Amino acid sequence: MSRRFVITRIEIGGKVPLVCGVFEEHRMLEVQCIPEDAPPQILNNIYVGRVSQVVKNIGAAFVEIKKGQKCFLPISDLKHPVYVKRISEKQPLSQGDELLVQIVREAVKTKDPQVSTNLSLAGIYSVVTSGEKKLGVSGKIDSEKREMLRGLAASVYDEHFGVIVRTNAADIPEGSEHVLTSEIRSLQEQMQTILSQAPYRTIYSVLHKAPPEYIRILQNQPLEQLSEVVTDDAAIYEELTVFADAHPAMKLSEKLRRYEDPQLELHKLYSLQVQMERALQKKIWLKSGANLLIESTEAMTVIDVNSSKNVKKKCPEEQHLQVNLEAAEEIAAQLRLRNISGIIIIDFIDMTSIEDKEHLLAAMRSFVKTDPVKTEVIDLTRLGLMELTRKKTRRPLMEQLGMQDQSGK
Repeated sequence: MSRRFVITRIEIGGKVPLVCGVFEEHRMLEVQCIPEDAPPQILNNIYVGRVSQVVKNIGAAFVEIKKGQKCFLPISDLKHPVYVKRISEKQPLSQGDELLVQIVREAVKTKDPQVSTNLSLAGIYSVVTSGEKKLGVSGKIDSEKREMLRGLAASVYDEHFGVIVRTNAADIPEGSEHVLTSEIRSLQEQMQTILSQAPYRTIYSVLHKAPPEYIRILQNQPLEQLSEVVTDDAAIYEELTVFADAHPAMKLSEKLRRYEDPQLELHKLYSLQVQMERALQKKIWLKSGANLLIESTEAMTVIDVNSSKNVKKKCPEEQHLQVNLEAAEEIAAQLRLRNISGIIIIDFIDMTSIEDKEHLLAAMRSFVKTDPVKTEVIDLTRLGLMELTRKKTRRPLMEQLGMQDQSGK
């Protein structure tokens, strides 16, 4: 199915955030909200940071990227650091050290942003890294195409950097393979410039500023599935036009559209208000009459599957499996839509059949496979609870909107 990337503003809880939604037909698959009073974006920015504290008992350090703005740096990440100033050669990290760090995770609730010393620059088709000096190709690309792309990347590979060929590279038209090699060369040159300039930059300098969030989200979309990018914001349309001109291989210009229909607002065309309200509710009704109850705590997210109105006397085991399968598909969609991460525990309707339990596990693994964020289905516990983990990248939707508690609707 074709997908549309929609960028517009709507009112939510008295605020008017910028909403970036990915739609398949008219269903929203994922969404990111940027508050109108949001502080400047720092995710993926590269800074000259200064170590303010080393805490050995937790295996971490705190690095300031500006006065008073601390970030969390795991010591285990310190494999290929780029120092600007070093206090002691005997210690891997000391208070007062200045080094290059990149924001890899935003602040989440009470947790500081997380940084890494493995710097990366992402393009449309590839990523170049400073630390992990390997050449890799996305495992989502079929083996024959993967080997061809590996050969292309190897032809311009600089052993001083790492290169990852992204899934989008599989969609490069035959005869246009040079766009991959050109991009890798360009990213390697950018990385070299950053590293060579670092010794001459002062503390808290920004050596690389990531593009606006909506462009970053766009870069992560499967290009072959993207049929249209539409916005009703004139300034954003202009910025997207500049981006499209700078990346002709994406063929974004032919997909980019400015929405100007005065009869029907863009957010109403996609029922954004309704879909956002549903994404903020605790209770989600399923077509069968069953429902999900989604509760987030500090430690984890708990999801309860209830048969509710879906009650039949005949074949209860078969009915329970069907409801659980329906719930599993919707849960996978809600995790992505709400950007729920960390530990997730799901209490499905009880089933006694081992075959049914294995069927449910296999189905859930299949449903989360399409999620661009790494999601792992662990197992079913002895109590019948399914355990999942989802990588933490961005803040959950609730936090993006500055809401503390979900609506109980």
